[in-house]
Amino acid sequence: MTTREEIELLIERGYYEEALSEVHNLKDPLDQIEVLTDIAVAIYQHGGPQEWIPSIIEDAMYIAKKLKDPANRAVAYSTIASSLAIMGYEEDAMDFFNRALDVTGRIKSPIEKGVVLSELAYHLAVGGYPENALELFNIAFDTIIGAEVGYNLKVDGIIRIGELLEKAGDALPSGKALDFYRMAFDIFDKLHVNQRAAVVEKKIELARTVYEVGLPSIRQALLEGRNHYALALIEKKYAGVVRLIGELEVALWMKRVNNVEYLEVVDRAFEHCKNPRFTEANVQKIARLLTELGSLRRALEFARAIKDVRKKSDALRAIAVELAKRNEFEEAREIVEIIPDPEIRAEAMTEVVAIEESR
Repeated sequence: MTTREEIELLIERGYYEEALSEVHNLKDPLDQIEVLTDIAVAIYQHGGPQEWIPSIIEDAMYIAKKLKDPANRAVAYSTIASSLAIMGYEEDAMDFFNRALDVTGRIKSPIEKGVVLSELAYHLAVGGYPENALELFNIAFDTIIGAEVGYNLKVDGIIRIGELLEKAGDALPSGKALDFYRMAFDIFDKLHVNQRAAVVEKKIELARTVYEVGLPSIRQALLEGRNHYALALIEKKYAGVVRLIGELEVALWMKRVNNVEYLEVVDRAFEHCKNPRFTEANVQKIARLLTELGSLRRALEFARAIKDVRKKSDALRAIAVELAKRNEFEEAREIVEIIPDPEIRAEAMTEVVAIEESR
């Protein structure tokens, strides 16, 4: 029997016709709809036969309309909606999201309704509506919390919401993923699902570290320890200063997971960046990254170039403190003296002295 995984592998390799021919072998109609929409999106994104897309989506709609269970139909409509949104059919996408919400209203069990609402929220997030998705996740949570059922049933439903929040975060760039990961962590932590909480906490740290180039594929590679593949993806997708920042972010992540190769990544990042044009924001970001990486000489060059007095002062203060932690107190004091903001300069000197006296 054909499995979803086998069909997804065909889609990944671009064998769309073969994938379509296998869809009817899947027993679960929701699986059929997911695979059909995955094929349509893959064709749209990777330059396949675009003229196939309307009939593929029509097939998915036909299967969805035949579903009698309101929970299944709502999930089916939201799956179609997210694929339409990804392909740029925003009006049609919102029509299907609204259909999904209408059908959800027919679900009698508040626990099932809450879980289905969180499925809809996940598809909203994937479809490019993260703010609406977060609102709907909150509604799903309130629906389950307010249910007049046993505590254990509520816990199961809320854990499912946490899983879908995490899944939504996995599908989004770092800047948008963080809110979903934080909500998921809060759920797992409060319910003492410690292993899941630890995994999501690591994903939060990764998304915060690899932020500028934090595409899902790059973060997933780093989570799996495939650092060179992540760097290759950055090289393929980014250029210039953004690539430099991205490679420094990866180096910082490698440092945080105790991979000593991070120093080589820092050196190569600057070798790759030819004739860079830095903005003020770039300079501030690079100075911070280099300070955290311990590349203080390079960090100092960028910190000196910052125009904003307070941010320049903060950057120089961070470098001075790092030098003091290395017992390089004379150099630390020299940096403190060139901090332009007098208040920050005084605070930096206090920190340097405190570190020196503790040694």
